[in-house]
Amino acid sequence: MLNNRSLNRKHQMELNRKTKIKLRQHLNADSLFASIRCGFEQIQDHRNSNTTILLADALMSGFTVFSLKDPSLLAFDQRRTRCSHNLMTVYNIEHIPCDTALREILDDLDPVDLRPMFKTVFQKLQRGKALEKLMFMEGCYLLNLDGTGYFSSTTRHSKACNKKVDSETGEVTSYYMQMLGAAIVHPDYKEVIPLCPNRLTNRMVSKKMTVSVMQQNGF
Repeated sequence: MLNNRSLNRKHQMELNRKTKIKLRQHLNADSLFASIRCGFEQIQDHRNSNTTILLADALMSGFTVFSLKDPSLLAFDQRRTRCSHNLMTVYNIEHIPCDTALREILDDLDPVDLRPMFKTVFQKLQRGKALEKLMFMEGCYLLNLDGTGYFSSTTRHSKACNKKVDSETGEVTSYYMQMLGAAIVHPDYKEVIPLCPNRLTNRMVSKKMTVSVMQQNGF
C-alpha cells in the first residue's frame, strides 16, 4: 500500500510528464509551422486584389525551401511537381507557386515584415526552455555573426544601397547591398537558432550591428 510520500512522488512525476508532453506539443513541427503560417497571414499583400496565389502561400513556400534545405528554387520546383500533395499537407499550403512566380511575388516584399515570425518562434523556444541547453558559459550564449552580399550593380540602385567609390576619381563604381546574419550556436549541439537577418544600409561598426540584431530579436 502506498504511503503519502510515495503518492506525492507519483503525483509529481505525473505532473512533470504532462508538462513535458505539453512542451513537446508546443514546440513540435506542426505547432511551429502553424505559428509561422498565422504570422504570414497578417502581412498585408502588396499586390492588387486580382491574385490566384495567396501571399501567405508564397511565403510558406519560401519557408519550405529553407526547411527542406533545397539547394535552389529550381530544385524546390522539381520537388513541387513530384510531391505537391505532401508539401501542401505538411506545410499547410493551398497553392504552391512555381519558382518564377515565387520570385515575382516575394521580390517586392519588405524583409522587415518577416521579423515578427522570428520573434514568435524565439519566444516559443524561450517559453519551452529549449534555449537553456544552448547556454555556453556563465548563463551566456554564443552568437555567430556573418555578413553576406546579396545585390550588386553598376547602374541599378536605391537609397538603401552602399556605394563603392574610386579613391582617385571619386566616382561611384558600383552599388551593393549586404546583410548581417546571426545564430545562437553551441559546440556540443548540431542545432542552431537563427535570428532575423539585419540589412546593412550604411557603414556601421560591428558592435552597433550586434546590439541592433540582439535588440530586434528580443534580447
